[in-house]
Amino acid sequence: MRMLEMAPGSLEKTLTRATPLRRPSHRSTLLYLALWLMLWAGYNSGPWYVLDPSFPTDTKVLIHGLRAFLPVLAGWLALMLMLGRGSMKRPAIIGPLGLFSFFMVIGLGPSFLLPQEQEFQAIWWGVAFGAPLAILVLGLTDPQPDNAVKDLLTLSYVIDTAMMVAIILALPVIGGPSFMPGEGRALHMGGTFVVNEFAGMPGPRNTGLGRYAGVAALAALGRMWQERGWARLLWIMLLPASLYILVAAQGRTELLAFIVAAFVILALRRMSRLIMLSWGIVATWLSVTGGLLQRFWQYCTRGRRFDPTLSGRTVAWQQGWDVFKTSPWVGLGFHADRWFLARAQHVHNGLLHALLQSGLIGAAAFLAAFAAALVFMLRLYWFSPESRRLPLAAEVPGILVFFMIMNATESTAYFSANWLLLAPAMAYLQLAFWKDRAFRHGVARRLRGLRPSRRLVVASQST
Repeated sequence: MRMLEMAPGSLEKTLTRATPLRRPSHRSTLLYLALWLMLWAGYNSGPWYVLDPSFPTDTKVLIHGLRAFLPVLAGWLALMLMLGRGSMKRPAIIGPLGLFSFFMVIGLGPSFLLPQEQEFQAIWWGVAFGAPLAILVLGLTDPQPDNAVKDLLTLSYVIDTAMMVAIILALPVIGGPSFMPGEGRALHMGGTFVVNEFAGMPGPRNTGLGRYAGVAALAALGRMWQERGWARLLWIMLLPASLYILVAAQGRTELLAFIVAAFVILALRRMSRLIMLSWGIVATWLSVTGGLLQRFWQYCTRGRRFDPTLSGRTVAWQQGWDVFKTSPWVGLGFHADRWFLARAQHVHNGLLHALLQSGLIGAAAFLAAFAAALVFMLRLYWFSPESRRLPLAAEVPGILVFFMIMNATESTAYFSANWLLLAPAMAYLQLAFWKDRAFRHGVARRLRGLRPSRRLVVASQST
């Protein structure tokens, strides 16, 4: 990124002027969007289709098998374009994206040591995880990185909303609960749903629907204050609809993650303390007098007894820890939980998943990536003296916090919708941090240049 050479002034203006004031070419914008769409085109597929000796059994299986390699192709194209530019700028790699890349490289090492069939799939998962990183780093090396990252953020929200709506529309076909309140009460929906297979793909879950609804609600909460005209109206309309779906989906971690993330967005926007206190008093009053607390407990337990295993997750965590101890330093490669846990379970914890795949060395980088993103967020949105007026995407801190909490029972340590929705927010924080730092250093240099030299000061005092 070019160092800002501007007179001291409003940081609000300079954060949008890291490069010459010209719009990027439509070709450049379409390139990043096309590469990102290739990632999503390969979502919910995998190399297991082509490893079947009878592949392809029909047209449907052929399509799923071919599209599994679209993320790999997108990552390879991004890497070739990056090498063609011939330079790697510091803001494009130093930060969460660089740390996640280190995690990927460490996890790929043991992936090559697995048996042949497992090796192929493990390498695919590792390369697919790195493909979004390659595209985002390519975008950050663009002459106009702001527009590249912002466009990818917006595209992610559009895809997220489309996936949420698609699942809702498909419920009559794939089978699922009623999304109308039962017995005339709120927080009492028709129940969770599990679809083992749909159209030859792994089927959706209520937790997946809750994730899409939570991200859509956070995006709407942030964007409705920053957009204008019809765009703002669309975000305002999306917020209550996605909140309703979030509650109806009965994804408990997703609901908790949204509540905390929404509070973070409001707090970082310096929302009136009086308003937030008023909301707290109203919520407390409803909990005590309206039976809301009891209903919320019934909602969390889904009308049954409290399950101390968290739907079997604690059992998987214990198994995962035992497997991790067999190779603690570099792990067992990508997709290791599916290979080494009983019944090919998913470990359902981001940090433990990282430990299994890349050991202590890779997991340290994985954890450091979130820590760096959190530091960047606080520096930009809270500690900046002009944070009230910064033209920063208000929803990004919420997205970060949402997936940090989600890592408690899900994982962003592999190629998934979680990772595809989180990665652009990480890139945005990294870019904004380095632009802010470049501006501050540029201002400091100019201020030093304006100071009279010591020799001149002495001369003036002697006269």
